[in-house]
Amino acid sequence: MKKKFQIYISLVMLVLAISSCTERINIDLDESYARLAVEGYITPEEGEQHVKLTKTANYFYNNPPQGVTQAQVKVTTGDSAVLFVEDLENPGYYMAPVDFRGIPEQAYSLEIQLKDAINNSVYYQSTETMPHQPAVIDSIELEYNAQWERWLVHLYAWEPPAVNYYLFNGYVNGEMITDSVSRKSVTDDKLYNGNYTGGITVMVLYKDEISPGDTFTLSLSNITKSYYDFILNVQEEIQPKNPLFSGPPANVISNIDNDAVGYFAAYSSSYASVLVTVPDDWK
Repeated sequence: MKKKFQIYISLVMLVLAISSCTERINIDLDESYARLAVEGYITPEEGEQHVKLTKTANYFYNNPPQGVTQAQVKVTTGDSAVLFVEDLENPGYYMAPVDFRGIPEQAYSLEIQLKDAINNSVYYQSTETMPHQPAVIDSIELEYNAQWERWLVHLYAWEPPAVNYYLFNGYVNGEMITDSVSRKSVTDDKLYNGNYTGGITVMVLYKDEISPGDTFTLSLSNITKSYYDFILNVQEEIQPKNPLFSGPPANVISNIDNDAVGYFAAYSSSYASVLVTVPDDWK
């Protein structure tokens, strides 16, 4: 009995000693390390071709990212090259000529020449091939789930018999409501390759995002496997983490060289719209 009591006292003293040993740790973050962030798109649609350049900031920097100005941005395909001109009202935003449009199954090379070096580099490059035209949408359907207070977007389309990766975006009255990466929907075609989709759910929207009388438009874009992986990678890194069970944060993949972040994408899209009506269980 005496021995058990001594062991108990020893354990109590050990716990007290451990709990009282605290030390303040100041983490010295490297504020001098910055990288170029690239967001670029090539599509067959007029006015959609642009490249956005920003500079990454310190973790505790609470202002919007700083646009990178006075850069030379060029997109090359085959033997032709097109210069993207900076929008003076939107620093760091570079637009293609109005008559420039992407072509499916064409390779595009992006070249960026900076006025001032970022992370000791002034030249950055990327290449992306636009996949073939996506499946043509037959129709879409909206279903309101009163229990979840969510809208379900159902897709009806024939899916071609090839390996494809898709990106879905939603528009309400012509305005995109899935402009943040966290709201975008991506999928592969493993479950319906070469078949009719028959009304699969491809997007879930909040109740207050659309209202009866609105026009909802779904875009279906055929994207590359690497862009599909990039979106999933970003979504995984920005979602809330459980300190005990989540893995350590990791660098998001990119197709830009010289340690830049972001992605240069090329894809084409098909669209379908539907008028939002009042559901039976709408409250």
